[in-house]
Amino acid sequence: MNVKLLISSIVIAVAVFSSTAVLAKGHKSGVNMYRMLLSERAAEKLDLTVTQQAKIKSIAESEKAAIELFKNTKSTKRNEVKTIVQAEVFDEVAFRQAFLAGQNERLELAVLKAKNKNAVWNTLTLEQQEKIESMMKKRKAKMAKKREK
Repeated sequence: MNVKLLISSIVIAVAVFSSTAVLAKGHKSGVNMYRMLLSERAAEKLDLTVTQQAKIKSIAESEKAAIELFKNTKSTKRNEVKTIVQAEVFDEVAFRQAFLAGQNERLELAVLKAKNKNAVWNTLTLEQQEKIESMMKKRKAKMAKKREK
């Protein structure tokens, strides 16, 4: 019975660590939305005003700070889970609480990112929104064509 409990706790711990690591790294192969919008080329194509660029930049900086804070707390949570898993007696309640706390933090980070995307989207005019949608469709088609090769 103890072997099953130990194995299941190790499997859960691995799942926690791997899901957190994937979320924290982000999508490396794609283009950072803020970097793309703040580039000269995109600013020129979308006719972004200086005010719009400043607002997008401030949103990007606040998101970056929140992600850094999340990364710092993530290592503390990881050590907490590691301590629980490596303890002489497995404390299931403490593990569940630590696991749920990590899930809640990831949820809050996802909500923050969604709010920021919404704020950036609402910073753009209707014409700019249409232009960026067409740019995204072209990019998606280009990437799909590239994947087919």
